[in-house]
Amino acid sequence: MSGNDQSPPRWAETLLECLLCAAVRDAVVGDLHEEYVEAMAPRRGRLRADLWYIRQVMSFVPSFLKELGPMGKVLVGSSLFTMACACWLAFMEMILRHAGYGTRIGLALCIAIICALTILVRMLHAGASIERWLWICAAALIGIGAEAFFRNARSPHFEGFVFVISLVLVLQGLLMLMTLGRRGAFASGPKGHDEVFCPHSGA
Repeated sequence: MSGNDQSPPRWAETLLECLLCAAVRDAVVGDLHEEYVEAMAPRRGRLRADLWYIRQVMSFVPSFLKELGPMGKVLVGSSLFTMACACWLAFMEMILRHAGYGTRIGLALCIAIICALTILVRMLHAGASIERWLWICAAALIGIGAEAFFRNARSPHFEGFVFVISLVLVLQGLLMLMTLGRRGAFASGPKGHDEVFCPHSGA
């Protein structure tokens, strides 16, 4: 080692660890870390070395998305959209401050957290047994969405956004129940996760 104490951005290194399975994680992360410290940072400077490292991390995203398969991609896309809607709703509640806005902000943030956890368990390769715990969250989303849908339908002042977000919540919950915790649900083909992304894992 050269004694250069600079290291890659911790968030980028953590993201890289999430994108890789255990069989290759240590080797890939270690090689990129060494190249960053020994070659890129001394030669290019901190900013350009950080950009180089981030590009390397992003190069693993297509493989991760390919591993998800069609249903996995739909779930991740739905989670991102639902999380964005929940954050927007919380932001608007903070601005408008209608009666009961605190409760609605809390509910919106809980929805955003559930969506973030849905993506996170797949990135961490948490496994089916851990993913099944999110079925509780999925049932909660379906319940919240159905309740909001029928309450909005009976309301004299129909709100289009509430109608859309209620359907999105129900869809999100159903996708979670159909996809999370089911072996092979995210596979892009006949091969399982370890065979597609970690050919030397021995699975």
